[in-house]
Amino acid sequence: MKRLGELPGRLAARPRQALPAPRRAAILVPILDVDDAPSLLLTRRSQEVGSHQGQVAFPGGRMEPEDADAVANALREAHEEVGLDPTLVEVLGLLDDIPTVTGTTMVTPVVGRVVGVPRFVAQASEVARIFTIPVVELQRVDRWQQRGISWRGQEWPMYYFDHDGETLWGMSAYVTLQLLSLLPGGSPFPPPVGRPPSSRTD
Repeated sequence: MKRLGELPGRLAARPRQALPAPRRAAILVPILDVDDAPSLLLTRRSQEVGSHQGQVAFPGGRMEPEDADAVANALREAHEEVGLDPTLVEVLGLLDDIPTVTGTTMVTPVVGRVVGVPRFVAQASEVARIFTIPVVELQRVDRWQQRGISWRGQEWPMYYFDHDGETLWGMSAYVTLQLLSLLPGGSPFPPPVGRPPSSRTD
């Protein structure tokens, strides 16, 4: 993946926002080769989950007692939700912690390069669809929509990216834009700062 450039070094060198919270969670941001081009793997949540049904999200969930850290948390959840073998993931680094809407759970995005072409299997109770979006498409500003919304008395930018019948938005869009800002070609928008008004909470 030549287009990943100096991503591991950039992740390690940047001042990462690490925030405390009563509960912690992690998501895996998987980068894999699709037709010789880097792409992000995402899911659409099923209608059976307790919250945020049908939303586009990265694999992830709340930290369990057996998880040593955010990396272990993210790899376990990705294995459970999409069948991704943890041994096929080269962890590149962490993005900024993002609080959920309630502020009681802090989500740590773990960026990982997926080696080879693994076979993904959706956990039916949580995942309705597994799909990928090419990084080169995510870096096109014309593919995004930006809207301002009012939330708890503040104005927030909200970003939307439509792809193959799915819409990337909310926390997942915030994480995506931050990652793109560290890649060759950059991000179509400055990485958002703060808490997205709508976020998955588990």
